[in-house]
Amino acid sequence: MISNILCFASGFVNALAIIDMGMTVSHQTGNTSHTGRLIMNGGIKFFHLMLSFACGSFVSGFTKCDQEAIYQGRYSPNLLASAFAVVLGCFVHYCKSESGIANDDASECLFLWAFSQGIQNGITRRCSSLPVCTTHFTGYLTDFGVGLGLWARAQADGAEPPTLLKVFLFGSGIFFFGLGGVAAMETHPAWGAQAALIPAAIMAAVAGGLIPVIKPGAKSA
Repeated sequence: MISNILCFASGFVNALAIIDMGMTVSHQTGNTSHTGRLIMNGGIKFFHLMLSFACGSFVSGFTKCDQEAIYQGRYSPNLLASAFAVVLGCFVHYCKSESGIANDDASECLFLWAFSQGIQNGITRRCSSLPVCTTHFTGYLTDFGVGLGLWARAQADGAEPPTLLKVFLFGSGIFFFGLGGVAAMETHPAWGAQAALIPAAIMAAVAGGLIPVIKPGAKSA
């Protein structure tokens, strides 16, 4: 459940970046292609987002973040830092808007949001039981398709089918990320980029261990 909540928050932030400033901050595959094709003609703005995301992941690694904290309902300072980066991005966006400065596709707000997404995914990818992506899903789509294909082949051959638990996990992550996009579309007309304060609050709640988690029961002696 926690991973789905973070997928929703990431999808929310990323969609707001697309709607408001025309750039993606949570997944960097497209930004890599744009950097290459526009390397001599403005591609640096895409590279800046890639670098910001990587810097966020660097922070998660350098601080040796507790990768299990968010799944155990414990305080996660790294995820809280990720939430604060989103808030700071909103603050920068607001100040520029109030000063009459455009928040375009090179806005500093985007760098902060990409940085926050790098921190978040850096945490979830280090989960010991299964590396979990909460900010991008090309790999999840691959694993979803492969898992479903293996299950279908086993059914056709009359063999014991593999479990679909991972398929459901991958599918639910993709669904909730998309749901974040719906939320962004519904809130942006009224609140603009400041709607990102909503996913930031959600991330902060998870970071503070305020979201109930299901913990395995203790074994009896």
